[in-house]
Amino acid sequence: MEHFPRWKSLVYANGHFGFSILDNLYGVYLVFFLIPPAESGMSELVNNRPLFLGITLIGIINLFGRVVDSLADPFIAWWSDNARYKLGRRKFFMLSGALPFALSAVLLFFPPTASVSGLNAWYVALMLGVFFFLYTYYMAPNLALIPELSRSIGERINLTVAQAVFSLLGAVLVMIGFPLLWQLFQNGGFSTGRSFQLAVVVLGIAAAVSMLAAALPVNEKRYSRSAPADTGLLESIKLTIRNRRFITYMIGIILYWFSFNMVRAIIAYYPVVLLGRDSSFQTILMAALFGVAFAVFFFLPLLSRRYNNKQLIVAGMASFAALLPLTALIPLAGAHAATLAIGQLALMGFPVAILLVIPNAMVSDLSELDGYQSGRNREAMFFGTQGLFMKINYGIALAITASLFAFFGKDAARPLGVIISGPVSALFILAGLIVFLKYPQAQIQRELAEYREKV
Repeated sequence: MEHFPRWKSLVYANGHFGFSILDNLYGVYLVFFLIPPAESGMSELVNNRPLFLGITLIGIINLFGRVVDSLADPFIAWWSDNARYKLGRRKFFMLSGALPFALSAVLLFFPPTASVSGLNAWYVALMLGVFFFLYTYYMAPNLALIPELSRSIGERINLTVAQAVFSLLGAVLVMIGFPLLWQLFQNGGFSTGRSFQLAVVVLGIAAAVSMLAAALPVNEKRYSRSAPADTGLLESIKLTIRNRRFITYMIGIILYWFSFNMVRAIIAYYPVVLLGRDSSFQTILMAALFGVAFAVFFFLPLLSRRYNNKQLIVAGMASFAALLPLTALIPLAGAHAATLAIGQLALMGFPVAILLVIPNAMVSDLSELDGYQSGRNREAMFFGTQGLFMKINYGIALAITASLFAFFGKDAARPLGVIISGPVSALFILAGLIVFLKYPQAQIQRELAEYREKV
């Protein structure tokens, strides 16, 4: 097979820019949009009172969306692994899924009524199911191309670093650019809520263009050595969940993401609730976080030559667990609260950079090794399974965050729900770290090297 040119790798990696825009619109702003702090000037759209065992309606909505979608994840992964389209078993899904995926993300922010109603709750729940179905439809085949287009550890790390850079740029656009767009539309005479929605539309268009462009340079007949798996759906699912190494990896990484998702959900509350500042101060906070993460990206290829993937993940999880409890200290810092918040988010740039780069390289290694051992190329099933648990993870993380807000408050007058979110998320990542220490990285590297020599 031909070597995938570097410039084409960059165009393919650019798809993560669009994906990150949609992912962060959901992760950062959906809860904020539905149950905004009183100081935002926006109306609540969904009732957030606890309903059952402390779970709020926001939590139930997120969980419902995940449950609906969870049925689709293994099916789409199996479909892609076994597809025989002329465009390719991955490219077909990327081209046909980009626009619907972007549209579904935008529609999340256009509920039918402008005030609290059960209709809004049903609408958002159903749209979340559609959103996450299309999330997998586009991303599982997209990610499955990583082990197919890369031939070595170095190429794989370089490719995942490029994807992470584009992911970071997408996150920066959402977390820094979105508040500026929001303010721009308000200055143009639109209401606060309508300005918010228009900013979502602009970013949704940018995401669609990026994701479509990512598919164009991919020619699977020229650059991929993988073939259709010819494996039944249930058989493929069983083979994946019986892979103990993959399950060990999944538990650790999912809890790593769980903590990040909780933090990501409260970042929009930092300025108004914890710091007593205008919401535009979020731009400075995000610049600190992603500025450091961006710098770390350029050192990761060098670090990966000295430290293996497991060592890097452990370092990221440990540092994240140490930094998360600082959220509880911000209100106690008085005049230095803003400095502490900026410092906390800047230091978080290191574990966030690790999280955005290394996991996909590890799944690529696991799926490649499984292909050698089983003789069947099921890369999408590995990424699809990871995506399934990621989406359940999102739902539980937001459900817990919403419950903390409901019980302890989310406004400047009652900020405890926001304050304790950091320490609570640290507990989850510590649990993940304990499990991940059992991951057999050295053995996997040895086996991969042996198989690659035979190919």
